[in-house]
Amino acid sequence: MAEKITPARKKFGRELVRFRKAARLTQAEAAGALGVVPTAVSSYERGTRGIELVAVATLDELYGAKQSLIRKWHEANQETGLDPWFQQLSDLEESAVELRDYQPLVFPGLVQTEKYARALTGDVWPGRGAESVESLVKSRMRRQKIFERTDAPFILMIIEEPVVYRRVGALSHDDHVAQIRRLIHEIERDTLRLQIIPRGAPRHHGGTGPFRINSFADRPAVASAEHMTGEAVIDDAKLVQHCMTVFGLLQGEALSGARSLDMLKEALEDV
Repeated sequence: MAEKITPARKKFGRELVRFRKAARLTQAEAAGALGVVPTAVSSYERGTRGIELVAVATLDELYGAKQSLIRKWHEANQETGLDPWFQQLSDLEESAVELRDYQPLVFPGLVQTEKYARALTGDVWPGRGAESVESLVKSRMRRQKIFERTDAPFILMIIEEPVVYRRVGALSHDDHVAQIRRLIHEIERDTLRLQIIPRGAPRHHGGTGPFRINSFADRPAVASAEHMTGEAVIDDAKLVQHCMTVFGLLQGEALSGARSLDMLKEALEDV
């Protein structure tokens, strides 16, 4: 499935071309700096594929753009109606062939119901206006269109057992049950694989917090880690490999997919 070509994306692509030519560099040279194939740079410049902020920062330095490309990337993402860091996540997810997501505190954003996302946003952004909260919720809901793609990435999720039972914000009992049912639905239609780490697991390799790993067909994997105000992208090869290792260890701590599904179904009677 082709990515959506927006006017903002095409406009930013023209800026990429302008700065590259001003620096007297070829697409192949830009691709070498990014660690991608030249056709990927071509797709960035034509606006047929989104480019994440970490790559823009690399090109900004390579082209001597003095932060201009970074500012223009943020301007382009504001035009899409998504908060910049949500747009960055969306761009990573759109081009990934495999997603790994570890979340020890709440249900991962890709499987949150709208009511759960709204209650959670109200909790983690106290004092934020209703319009701003709705913007964040809508951004999260747009990301979930990934499940309907015919070429959707393979999605692996790991959560901690308390996540299943923790009710966020002003979420009602029925809405909490609906959230669990949403997860069961996605598992049973085989759009994702989920494992739950039980409370009594003897080891805890996920103590540093939630993180994601995005794997691609044409470039090295990229990880990202949540923090209070957004998401930090990690593209250093050694750090990404560390994330891969930790994710594997977490899978070893977790229940099997079948047992995890049973736990979710049992929770419907206990929450």
